[in-house]
Amino acid sequence: METVTKTVAAADFSILDHSPIGHFVVRSDFVVIFWNRCLEAWTGLPRERIIGDSIINHFPHLGTSKYASRIRSMFDGGPPTIFSSQLHRHLIPAPLPGGKFRVQYTVVTGMPAPDGEGVHALFSIQDVTSLSEAIENHNTALKRALEAMEERKIVEEELVRYSRELKRLNEILKERSIRDGLTGLYNHRYFYQTLRRDFLLALRHDTDLACLLLDLDYFKNVNDLHGHPFGDTVLKGAAELIQGSVRETDVVSRYGGEEFAVLLPSTDLDGAMQAAEQIRFRIETHVFHLGSRSARVTVSIGVASLQSHNPGLPQELIAFADKALYRAKDGGRNRIVGYARDMDHVSP
Repeated sequence: METVTKTVAAADFSILDHSPIGHFVVRSDFVVIFWNRCLEAWTGLPRERIIGDSIINHFPHLGTSKYASRIRSMFDGGPPTIFSSQLHRHLIPAPLPGGKFRVQYTVVTGMPAPDGEGVHALFSIQDVTSLSEAIENHNTALKRALEAMEERKIVEEELVRYSRELKRLNEILKERSIRDGLTGLYNHRYFYQTLRRDFLLALRHDTDLACLLLDLDYFKNVNDLHGHPFGDTVLKGAAELIQGSVRETDVVSRYGGEEFAVLLPSTDLDGAMQAAEQIRFRIETHVFHLGSRSARVTVSIGVASLQSHNPGLPQELIAFADKALYRAKDGGRNRIVGYARDMDHVSP
């Protein structure tokens, strides 16, 4: 009688033998009444061995509460239940070459028994191995891409930091290349670059440009009497006094040794003479200190301007100021002298 029942059940579901997905049917007592050809091929388990037997005898995990309670709900008229490929990857273990198993997506549906007595459970198992691998490969690729993006972001951030640091160091290097190491004033080379620029701008815009050339009087005596460290203190102090006596737009440079040069854009001869007097007075009245040593110094200043003296080249403007400086020192020092044409016959 049982053989006849198996044959009838198989006939009732024989259309499912042509499905490319796995199908099997169990009764409410978990006895298998249909096992299609697809499942035979996947599992290697022929229908003759499993039909009429409990599914739990062949796949014991289906008897655990995790699965059995959901399957039983089918016999009580419950809605279809899904065993996802993420949580239940191998509901009916089906080996693949290489030792892996098919990844399965399973839907269990309650269906009336063909004889009208009770409800059976139809398992429809789809092989989603390729899809799952594709998703995993995609997720792996995405993860790697995100990691690569994160690494690239880190590298880019590092490059930005290195770029900023390099810019900062270049700015420091540039600043040091145009500054005098002792006084912090602009150096001789930068003075001439600025002189040429300001000279040409003054000519183009028909404005004035004045130049002061300063020399500390008897500076050798300071070094001989008090020593070179004290002389350095005097040079740095004089640089601060000169810088503090002119505008921020004026360019103060250490011209060489104890000589200083000042460029005064948009300043005529009278204005330059006033600025020079302020510098001379501040240096004359200042007391330089280093430890227990102290001293006063004076300064001689030569002055020349573009519109008053009409130099043809930038170098001539500084040459005129130099001749005026020579006259100031020759005339007794601690004084200011403006350039005059009669100085051209006197060599400094």
